[in-house]
Amino acid sequence: MRRERPTRQPPPRRPTLASTDPSLRVSMTTSIRLRAAAILPLLAAALFAQIATSSLASCATTGGDDEAPMRIFLVAGQSNAEGADANGNEISNYPPFVGFGAPQTEAMIWYELGAAGGETSNGWIPMQPAQQSKKFGPEVTFARKVAAETGDRVGIVKSAKGGTNLAVDWDPDSTSGVQMYSRTITLMQTALADLTSNGVAWELAGLVWQQGENDMLDDNHVAQYGPRLTALMARFRADLGAPDLPVFVGGTSFKCIWGLDYADNMRQLLEQQLSAVNADPKAYFVESSHLAFKINTDNAPHYHFGTEGQLQLGEAHADAYLTTIGYDLAHVSEPFTNGLPAQKGDTVRVFVMAGQRSMEGEGAYVSKIANYPRFAGLDQPQQNVMYRYRLGGGVHTSTDWAPLAPVDYLHNYGPELSFGHAADRLLDDPVAVIKITDSAAFLVDWVPTHPNASRPQYNAALRFIRQSLTDLSDRGFNPVLEGVLWLPGEHDAWWTPHRPRHPEPHVVRRRAARRPALGRQQHGRARREDRERRRGRPLAVVREDRLALPAAAGADLRP
Repeated sequence: MRRERPTRQPPPRRPTLASTDPSLRVSMTTSIRLRAAAILPLLAAALFAQIATSSLASCATTGGDDEAPMRIFLVAGQSNAEGADANGNEISNYPPFVGFGAPQTEAMIWYELGAAGGETSNGWIPMQPAQQSKKFGPEVTFARKVAAETGDRVGIVKSAKGGTNLAVDWDPDSTSGVQMYSRTITLMQTALADLTSNGVAWELAGLVWQQGENDMLDDNHVAQYGPRLTALMARFRADLGAPDLPVFVGGTSFKCIWGLDYADNMRQLLEQQLSAVNADPKAYFVESSHLAFKINTDNAPHYHFGTEGQLQLGEAHADAYLTTIGYDLAHVSEPFTNGLPAQKGDTVRVFVMAGQRSMEGEGAYVSKIANYPRFAGLDQPQQNVMYRYRLGGGVHTSTDWAPLAPVDYLHNYGPELSFGHAADRLLDDPVAVIKITDSAAFLVDWVPTHPNASRPQYNAALRFIRQSLTDLSDRGFNPVLEGVLWLPGEHDAWWTPHRPRHPEPHVVRRRAARRPALGRQQHGRARREDRERRRGRPLAVVREDRLALPAAAGADLRP
């Protein structure tokens, strides 16, 4: 649906810097240096400086005196702000983001990554992944979306280093550690002074903060994360002369390996982040656990967002910012063209589809459906099938029945499209599909109560199912819950209580050589017992968790 943009409000008064040292006013022609390793280095550097200077000049002159100031954002944090495992060369591998790695004409960036004196842009350049390492964080899609929605130019100042913590490295008053805060303030002041010296009007628009993993790993640090984050936000606002600066705090994803092995600390970090955000009227939490996450070659979760995850993370931060300035970015499904496809008194056969990554559809892109002739048309609304959904652990929830169709959410889809199509073709009664997913949840999150639950889903899922069934009843239909289609388990394969200890290949060969000859049935039982010994968990308990949602939901929803 076409979105109505809010009426542009007069831009707020441009904040002043706490420091106005004239030495910070470095000209563009001297601040931009291209580290050329090829022939004609002087010519290459001159051409690059001309491009960057021309881009800044257009910011100051396009649109005349009424042109809105450039919106300046600071992106800061550790490895997932830096983009440790995102590769700019891979961006076009992901259909929703083809071409997003090219330099942007509507946005600029000035960055300093890694250790002091590490990778730097040496001035303002068109927004793009880092020129040397090709890594990038949320800034690429963040800047693109904000610029596209507002029609304004966007400038990103980025300061990030992997492995840094808030307790020491980002402490404004710390005299030890990496001292990231002082470095970041200096970078910000230099970048803003450069804009001013080139006649570019600007306004500070926000701080994107993506950090917390290293504090989470320390029991003492994680317990103090909330107060330290509160102090950091206050200090940034004071030193940048922007008392109302909005801060967007990116959550740490439960999909990372630490979300499995340090679940208690991860829960504590989330609580600390939320306590600081909820106490600050200008701070906003940005959920990230529903986004794509990097998987290692051995299929284990990684520490970082990969290329796709960073692209999604940037859009999530952009949505949070745009919402605060009045943009309605709600994902609204197209309504039925002729009302719900059922008559009063009809029996409606309801199917619940629930689970994790595979059910949500991570990596299955709507734009690819047309490549498979057998499923042609499934990317269009199915007017004969009713659909409601609660995705990403509740990040995106529908408010009414709509035709079964891909959801404008993460550009993906799950098995619901083909299932609904087949059910409608094979059954005489009207069909309704209720989809409930949390791609970062574990099996223990889907049981009614469990001491190890990190992201409890069962009660919220049950409420959503009941509300959906009640809604059908209130409309005069007779809903019959036919079953729960349950597709879980991806995370649990690597959760410590379930995870097998993978032996070295040569150990496997030696064990195989010593193993006596067994019949097929005996051999299967031996492998099974071996597997359960390594997992340290009885098979019955594994089965109990795997069947928990269908069994419990069936009991709780039974008339």
